[in-house]
Amino acid sequence: DEGVKMPSPSLNYVVGNGGITKGKITCLYGAESGGKSLLAQLIFIQLQKDNPDGICILFDTEYSFNPVWFEKLGGDLSRLVVRQSNDPLKIFDYIEGEMKEMMEQGAPIVGIGIDSIKNIRYPKDIKDKSTKMVMGGGGASYLGSALKGVIPVIREFNITTIFVQQVYEEMDEYKKMSNPYIVPDGRALKHACDYMLEVTRLDTKAGKIEQGKNIYGGDQQVGHKVRVKNRKNRVGAPFRVGEFSLSYTEGIINQHEEIFDLSTSLGVVTKPNMMTYEFKGQTFKGKDNFKEAIRNDPKLAAEIEAACMTVNDEAT
Repeated sequence: DEGVKMPSPSLNYVVGNGGITKGKITCLYGAESGGKSLLAQLIFIQLQKDNPDGICILFDTEYSFNPVWFEKLGGDLSRLVVRQSNDPLKIFDYIEGEMKEMMEQGAPIVGIGIDSIKNIRYPKDIKDKSTKMVMGGGGASYLGSALKGVIPVIREFNITTIFVQQVYEEMDEYKKMSNPYIVPDGRALKHACDYMLEVTRLDTKAGKIEQGKNIYGGDQQVGHKVRVKNRKNRVGAPFRVGEFSLSYTEGIINQHEEIFDLSTSLGVVTKPNMMTYEFKGQTFKGKDNFKEAIRNDPKLAAEIEAACMTVNDEAT
């Protein structure tokens, strides 16, 4: 299947097939401020680049979409429809009804996204008083039938779909070691999605991308490193892990660092000795020299990245 090749080599490796398979459902889940919404927008932007006439629809249930930010990242606002609502009837019923009719008439919709699933106000959440509202579980009984209605539309028209989901932290210390997060709203979301990608911010000094000074004289944080774990994959190998650098204004950056880390960890690039790196007969002395070679030679970078994508599942 044709894939959405992202600017991140390690993300493409994590999802397999050289990129996110079009027409599938990807769930980006994790703690707040990890980069889920930004990553969802970058997927939309890549879809727009791959489909010059393509339109994406974003259901902004958090009422937080920033159009200036989207444009700064390279997105085309004229081909992005933002529907701000947390009413499930205006999301799932719209997809099954009005949106499907538009596509039957030729509307070039290539991507849809919901940011976030958790913020949808389900029927069980609506009570007489706000103090009686059900916290976190309102979608458990609703999502199953709702997703059964929209999945055929997604498949029929080959729409790449992105669900963003907030999570709860696992309180059991033993369970937390294998899975630190609980994805709310029952199992329907997990069953429906083709990819379940856990998105985590690397909250360390090395995980911060800093440039310039803030008003207090310290370093200004302009981005962070993201770790993505593939917890479910219907179209490729699951349980792969990757890391990439995310700039808040530029998107995915420092791909040469990614390619270096990915290729050396997979054995695509070998080390004949402590100081030398080798790829297909080419040798590079020292880590920094090799990284600069990758940065300055797009052909070399593309060859190494392509070799990483073809590593057998058994070897990974």
